[in-house]
Amino acid sequence: MSISRKLIVHVLPALMLFFGVSSAAAAPAADHQVINEPQGFNIPAGQCPKLPAGLSVEGSGQRHKVINTHTKADGTTEVRTNDLVTGVATDSNGGTHKFVYHNSSTLTIPPSGDYSIRMNDSFELTGPGPHYSVSFNWRWTFPSLDLLWPPVDNWEQIHGNPDDIFLCDPL
Repeated sequence: MSISRKLIVHVLPALMLFFGVSSAAAAPAADHQVINEPQGFNIPAGQCPKLPAGLSVEGSGQRHKVINTHTKADGTTEVRTNDLVTGVATDSNGGTHKFVYHNSSTLTIPPSGDYSIRMNDSFELTGPGPHYSVSFNWRWTFPSLDLLWPPVDNWEQIHGNPDDIFLCDPL
């Protein structure tokens, strides 16, 4: 999954909750959602440079996502998302692997001023043959929800090559 799709998957539910809250609401509000659902992915041959040439990987697992939204007395809304997907993957040579995906993010939506997001993301594929992990830690401030994507800088910490991360993290 591309980083833009990944961001949309995590931020869109938060934005829907935010716009559903009246700006006239003075009292702090909170919402708690839990999403359990199957989740699959496919890494085509030639996409991820961490995989041997010609090898593709397809996986399926179970997602457990918790979204907590809290509106503070000053009108600032904070959306915390914790997303965990674990499962099994099979490569095109018949190898079986385990995978773990984790994304934790906090979106801060003030009543006025700059929005901000903090996101930690990791994907690990283990098993016989190819084994790799990629992760990033991102913090970004932006003046409008219209400018949420794409980030061109403000990467706080990236473990490894950014191209590997974006091409090898399918979720």
